This record gives sequence, structure tokens and C-alpha cells, in this order.
Amino acid sequence: MTERATSIRVADLIALFAAAMTLIAGLGALARDNHGNTGSGSVAIVSNGMVTSMIANGAGGLEISSNAPGMITVSSGSNSVSLRGDYVTLSGAVTLAPGATPGVTVTPNQQGGYTVILDPPTEFDLGK
Repeated sequence: MTERATSIRVADLIALFAAAMTLIAGLGALARDNHGNTGSGSVAIVSNGMVTSMIANGAGGLEISSNAPGMITVSSGSNSVSLRGDYVTLSGAVTLAPGATPGVTVTPNQQGGYTVILDPPTEFDLGK
């Protein structure tokens, strides 16, 4: 049996280099928001019990709202996660933005995170 050296083509090296540069650029984009500012680097975990997502905290924290029936949105300023359900839990390194949370009530939970519950519909919401 003869041993044969594997030849590496220049095109293969160029493709490998391009893939590595794309990966590095993608990681850099994840570390910045759309305004070129780096966030706190911490990540929050958002779950409705069936779907779990992760979102990086924005420079001003995470904003939580409900703009559609049965939908809760967590936004970092440049990224957002929207999950269906009556509630979601936030865990991990959660930093909440100061201010109002329209359509939801946010309370600390026993696990050290937060539970976000949809506000009950008003008569106006029900069309009465």
C-alpha cells in the first residue's frame, strides 16, 4: 500500500480563509447593536414553556411589551423575540429597561428572574 500525500489546492485555502473571515465578521456583528454600540454582553433567556429563545441585553436593558393579542415581545433595541402565550419567563442575565411595559405586568419570580404576564383585556379591547 502506498502512502499518498493529500494535495491542497490554493482555491481550497482561499475558501477556508473566506469562511473564517465571514465567521469573525458575524461574531463581531453579534457583539454590536445597529448603532455600533456594544451591549453589556449578557444574555437573557426568554421562554413561554414550549419555545425558548436567547436575546442579548441592549445598552438600555430589555423592553417588554404586548402589541398583539396573545403575543409578548422582548426587545433589546436592535433585536427582538416575540412569543405567543399568556406568560413568558425571563432568566439568565436579565437587565430590564426603566419605564412602562405596555400590555404586560412584570414581576420578579422565585428563580431570580422575572415572569411576564399579559394584562387582562379591557372592555375597549373586547369591543364592548
